[in-house]
Amino acid sequence: MNQGAPDPTATASQDDLLPRSGPLKAALVAFGQSQRFTGEFRSAYANRFATAEPSSEADYINCLDRFVLEHRTRDGRTIVEQFVASRPDLPEAERAMLLGWAKAVEGIFEVERHDGDTAIMVNLVDELTYRVRSNLGPQLLKQLVPETIVWARVVPLGNEWLLSGALNSAPPEGRREMRRAAAELANTCPAAVFRNPDKLALGWELHRRLHEHFVEFFGADLAVVTGHELADRMAGFWNYHATRISAGQSPAPGQTTSSKNRDAPDEEQPPPVPQMSMSSDFEQAETVGIMFDEVEGLWFLPEYRLVRDVFADPALIAGRRYRDAVSGYLKSQSIPPIVLRRLAEQDPDRAGRVFARLLGKPRFTWQREGEALLRRYKTRFLDRAPLPGVTPLSNRQRAFLRP
Repeated sequence: MNQGAPDPTATASQDDLLPRSGPLKAALVAFGQSQRFTGEFRSAYANRFATAEPSSEADYINCLDRFVLEHRTRDGRTIVEQFVASRPDLPEAERAMLLGWAKAVEGIFEVERHDGDTAIMVNLVDELTYRVRSNLGPQLLKQLVPETIVWARVVPLGNEWLLSGALNSAPPEGRREMRRAAAELANTCPAAVFRNPDKLALGWELHRRLHEHFVEFFGADLAVVTGHELADRMAGFWNYHATRISAGQSPAPGQTTSSKNRDAPDEEQPPPVPQMSMSSDFEQAETVGIMFDEVEGLWFLPEYRLVRDVFADPALIAGRRYRDAVSGYLKSQSIPPIVLRRLAEQDPDRAGRVFARLLGKPRFTWQREGEALLRRYKTRFLDRAPLPGVTPLSNRQRAFLRP
């Protein structure tokens, strides 16, 4: 599948925009390095490198590239958005191109071939094909012979892509390790895989199947267990899921248990049972909720019974353990808003009384202020699109993950 860049507002062709991209990028970088953003860049730099120095000039260049294209400043805007706002003189096509650069793709690419001044590359993480150009001249890309593997950043340029930042090219003897690194990235960073719309669609199908097996095993999409039972109960579930797949009772959509394709997702085979190590917080908890929401996926909820009981009897919020538990759920960045939303929907009036007492706001009502409360504390969750809880990997990717 070819990967095109969503740039419907641009009226100029990529051939017209390519020579302008270089000067505009230089102006953007200078804008991002101005005194106005010195503190922001120091913070981003420290987050990336801590007390160490960049291992190479390429690392520094890519850190700066991420900063000007993707970093959001305190007002919520990216540097590139602020740059475009400061340049009302720019033609609409150039403004659209610059704003499109926020959709940068960073990953491990293998060069397939060349088509004139364009390099045809396959992203080994999302397994899409990208037509890549450079504003530094065609010789840069022509140095990359077929089968070369590079770590690169690319940004949209019309219906093609433009190199952004610095390339890191693997020597021939390092190519296998780079392919393994791409498979690891696919396995640990689902968002990078789900840029591929086919993998996204299949991921949701597999997610729904896993949800179905969860409900079959636990009897509902939410179960409450003791902390010391958690690991054994989850191991039992994963074994049940593997058995159901092995029995062929719910093969992957569009496939049968006998269908085989070297690069197709191999989910119809029994998946490996995850080796999950539970944190001591879960093991020591009196109770843990195990929730598999149809959209938000699988979550572990410490001391869930305390929180559930408060929503059933708001008077319990007067007790410190109950109050701390509800407050923890509200403020935690590891508990999604769907948990509190589901509890509140059972009886919005009682939920309002819980938060009225917790927040010291006697007139608080869930119906009027509940969503705003979640927005205040759970912005990270609410500002992202939900993704499947199952990441489909091709057989080729799985091969590099096997011990």
